[in-house]
Amino acid sequence: MLTHSQMALAVDVDPTWIGFGGVHGGLLTALLMRGATPDGSTPLAVTAHMYRPVAPGRIEVEAGPRNGRRTGSVQTWIGDRATALVRVATDADGPRREPIRRAAPAPAPLDCPRFDLPPEFVPFAQHLEIRPIDDARPLAGGTEPGYDVWIRLIEQHGLTPAEQAVVLLDALPPGLFAVRTTPVLIPTAEFTVHLAPFAASPWYRLRHRTTWATDDLCVDETELFTDSGELAAQARQLRRITQPRD
Repeated sequence: MLTHSQMALAVDVDPTWIGFGGVHGGLLTALLMRGATPDGSTPLAVTAHMYRPVAPGRIEVEAGPRNGRRTGSVQTWIGDRATALVRVATDADGPRREPIRRAAPAPAPLDCPRFDLPPEFVPFAQHLEIRPIDDARPLAGGTEPGYDVWIRLIEQHGLTPAEQAVVLLDALPPGLFAVRTTPVLIPTAEFTVHLAPFAASPWYRLRHRTTWATDDLCVDETELFTDSGELAAQARQLRRITQPRD
């Protein structure tokens, strides 16, 4: 049971941040992560569990005590709707060393066509600019369950680079949508992000793919690279498939 809780954060979130049924899960995870670092510690990883949709409006994040010293962990939660375990460090500013994962070359963002998710379907999409690198599109009946895109938040909305990375890692529809022609509800149950040291980038390359699926569950894996090709963050999501697939 969580004890010694304190109000760590209160943020007003407007309806433009609705994803599928509630506030976008990537934004909720970023806020849960922020609630764990009021002292300016560096977030290294976050695992969020989503239980129920969170409505827009005043969102309050509570936090438990920090465990550990140089690298520690903090539990945060939003009522009975979402919880997170955040791994933080007080001295994570050292230089990166090999190996450094890099993305293969791709056309520049502005050389790729723009793709807009319909905001009436996903209001959160109005905060994004997406430029696909390949031919994959949601609900296009493709052959591969994933996407390769350039992506950015049109405005930063006061989010740190690490928080922006968490939001962007959850920005695209499930990879299964790339091979489907009709939508189903596939909400996230668990969302885990690992952050590398990286410099903020005007554009990010996002590679997102469903790695396995059953009739009821699937797992998506996502990589986020800076515009110089350096790996910034990775994510893995366990999702529920709430309606039969075609």
